[in-house]
Amino acid sequence: MSIDAARPACSDPATRAVLEALGLARVPFPTTPDAEHYFQTAELARDMAEAAHCLLARKGFVLLTGEVGQGKTTFLRRLLLAVEAEGARASLIFNTFLQGPDLLAEVLRDFGLRPGRDAASNIGQLNRFLLERWRAGTTCVLFIDDAQNLDAASLELLRLLSNLESAQEKLLQIVLAGQPELEQTLQRHDLRQLASRIVKHVRLEPLGAAELERYVAFRLERAGDGGRLRVARAACAALHRDSGGNPRRVHLIMDRCLYGVIALGKPHIDAALVRRAASEAGIA
Repeated sequence: MSIDAARPACSDPATRAVLEALGLARVPFPTTPDAEHYFQTAELARDMAEAAHCLLARKGFVLLTGEVGQGKTTFLRRLLLAVEAEGARASLIFNTFLQGPDLLAEVLRDFGLRPGRDAASNIGQLNRFLLERWRAGTTCVLFIDDAQNLDAASLELLRLLSNLESAQEKLLQIVLAGQPELEQTLQRHDLRQLASRIVKHVRLEPLGAAELERYVAFRLERAGDGGRLRVARAACAALHRDSGGNPRRVHLIMDRCLYGVIALGKPHIDAALVRRAASEAGIA
């Protein structure tokens, strides 16, 4: 499933008014994943490159974990775009309340296949499809978002799908992305075979104080700010303290700060405004 990273123009009149008042071309702190404008630390760049290599080299499972709001979906979509750019065929499943046979049917549909009546025929159909892609030199990758929702039987099904192979190589590469409890689930004794196939584990950590300051500047610059909006060093310190370095919380606080800038009539964000915005957002 290819992801179009381009975003439509903002349709909300209030948001458009804020952007115009601040001279911004786009929302700097959106509430949805923004794979197009991706802030990448050296560690994230390394993890991205290593994960893409593991998938394209058909080495096994990749595991991605992080707390809510830590940027898992954005990382996942960037990784998907990276492997697609190298010619891979990708499927992205984000409705993980589907389990077992229903999950398998959704995988087939996302690869452009029509599911049959039972799991056995669906596995056979998927195997034939993957063999065709392998003979054509195409790597197929299955991305599962919110994988912490999958039950043990569904995770075992994914392990069985990873067993599909030619005489030389695995036919399907799988990425599991989820909250930290996914890692705990995979430590279960009955899932040890799947856990043993994980060749790369990316753990997303909160932004450090210095990273957060660069992150805020990056988001504003990509939105077309051009340096007009000043964010005080003390404001960044308050933002880091109140958000805990969690990007989603950063966005919630900073979005409210932008409204505060307009209300105050000055292009400046200080620590007091950050604290007030965090309180209004129910974070501090």
